[in-house]
Amino acid sequence: MSTVQYYVAQSLDGFFADVGAVVMGAGTLRFLLEEGGQWAYPGLPVWVLTHGEVPQIEGADLRVVSRDASRAVREARPAAGERSVWLVGGGSTAAQLAAIGEIDELGMTAMPLTLGAETRLLPTTGEPLVREMTGTTAFENGAVELRYRRRSEG
Repeated sequence: MSTVQYYVAQSLDGFFADVGAVVMGAGTLRFLLEEGGQWAYPGLPVWVLTHGEVPQIEGADLRVVSRDASRAVREARPAAGERSVWLVGGGSTAAQLAAIGEIDELGMTAMPLTLGAETRLLPTTGEPLVREMTGTTAFENGAVELRYRRRSEG
């Protein structure tokens, strides 16, 4: 069965090869479009959580879901097959999925800098999202990637 991964830093470091489907919020989609360039997820189905319309993008397989984060994951998991469902950007979208227990793994890269704003990584409170650290990677630029997995009940 596929896992849902919330990987906060956009990267080209090998995580993408294991991705079979993508879930993102409309804000992340807008950000990607503003950045320009080619579509980042060619050949992958992408579920976009939004209350509005999304533009047609050449080479994109966009599937719009309104007000139902659990539906997006229910559809994305089988589409991903044995690969992961990648939850891209959007703390609000991640918070919705965390609240219903649909995030299996968390990958986070901490950068040694400040942005001067108080934007929370995951705008939610309550039960811990994950319970078991599975690894760390230190980079030469001072960044550290932390990887966690939801501990299985049982």
